Amino acid sequence: MKSISNKNGINTGIDKQKSVGLFCGTFNPIHLGHLLIAECARDQFDLKKIIFVTSPNPPHRKLDPDLLDAEIRHELVELAIQDNPNFAASRLELERSGPSYTIDTVKQVIAQGYEVNLIIGGDNLAYIKEWRNWRELLDLCKLLVVPRLRYLSDAKGDSEVLKTLDPVGDFGLPPGSFDVVEFPGIAVSASSIRKRIAQNKTVLFMVPPAVAKHIAQKKLYSLSPSRKE
Repeated sequence: MKSISNKNGINTGIDKQKSVGLFCGTFNPIHLGHLLIAECARDQFDLKKIIFVTSPNPPHRKLDPDLLDAEIRHELVELAIQDNPNFAASRLELERSGPSYTIDTVKQVIAQGYEVNLIIGGDNLAYIKEWRNWRELLDLCKLLVVPRLRYLSDAKGDSEVLKTLDPVGDFGLPPGSFDVVEFPGIAVSASSIRKRIAQNKTVLFMVPPAVAKHIAQKKLYSLSPSRKE
């Protein structure tokens, strides 16, 4: 369903006083791995809704030349979730001035009457203590951690093959700070999708059909002549 935002940038179709999953990311682009994670988290933890929050440019990340304009990435998110009533798109971070921090997003969602479960990748858990006001963040919400996938490269070093799921450590965090999302890992990543597009290969079913169609029509992620190898 296409997002309709109120003044705080949250889809107004979400009932208040509900437990929701907050999935923040650049979604560059959003793909079936993201959607599978969201659906598994929703089902496992009985969440009423998963809110996808498109990040403009995360403050912890250096400027990425491959990062599409935030409005374009958000449009792809809307296309990806348009047929799923359990998913919603939020412009919270896009409409915030200055650096955007997760703690600010969580506070804004809680202020709207939601109980927040923050979905993060297992690789981020190791650095959670470097996040702004991380202790307060853990007090405000439960972390739902997605185990990081391990990959093996083929003999050419080109293709990545799923091997197993990395275990999630506790990293000295307070007991009960997080739960692990159980999901069937798939070897799909945003970087591999961008690479395939640059090589003029199909990404259909790595991303939803509507997303694949929009990427093709707008020629998103295609290499410019000056960047082609």
